[in-house]
Amino acid sequence: MHSDDHRSLLLLIGLLALYAGVGINWRHLLDTTQGPDWLLIAIWLLMTGLLIRAPRLRRDLPLALVAMGGGAVIEWWGTSTALWTYFTKERPPLWILPAWPIAAIAIDRLCQISCRVLPALARTGAAYWVVIPSFIIVMSRFMWPSIHHPASWVVVALMVLVMAVGVKRDRDMALFIVGASAGIFLEYWGTSRRCWTYYSQQTPPIEAILAHGFASIAFARGTDLLGQRGRVVAWMHSLRSTQRPASS
Repeated sequence: MHSDDHRSLLLLIGLLALYAGVGINWRHLLDTTQGPDWLLIAIWLLMTGLLIRAPRLRRDLPLALVAMGGGAVIEWWGTSTALWTYFTKERPPLWILPAWPIAAIAIDRLCQISCRVLPALARTGAAYWVVIPSFIIVMSRFMWPSIHHPASWVVVALMVLVMAVGVKRDRDMALFIVGASAGIFLEYWGTSRRCWTYYSQQTPPIEAILAHGFASIAFARGTDLLGQRGRVVAWMHSLRSTQRPASS
């Protein structure tokens, strides 16, 4: 218990330093004339609380790295194809990238809690081969104005790959549901404040909400692959050790 408390405290200090760094470096983008943004405050308090709850470096760090890389790909695709634009017109803005690993870990924690509170959520895997292919079709339709762009080809290929490889149906569906539920609040805040705007001008489009659920699956899949690679490297290292001749 004391070890968990110590890790949580260190993580909280690190998160506060990150928040302060983002706030200081990009303080010129903050609009303080409208008073406190309570929805944003509530979102970040909830995510911070989830992050510092029982942190596990071996689990959280690979997920954070995958989400950072995956989030960068998503932002590159969306802004380079003009499917959405930020109010700063950056493609993409650097200040949005830390939000991806923070949200990924928070959704992972929230999914674990939700599955314990609602055990039926962890038994929704039977719907996987209906829901996820349907999402890919819906998202492909949404991104159709950019289908001529190579970035969109990459994204379609990645979606199909995530859908078909390394499937864990019950976990994946739980992540999709929880991630999409979180996406409602994240996307409503961003689009209603005009932090980012989709080409469809919706506040927000349903495709963007569901995309948070699919991104949660993709990040979990990437983390699984990192874990498998780590096990392969460890096995190869142990194999070399057993083949090494003993010293006389």
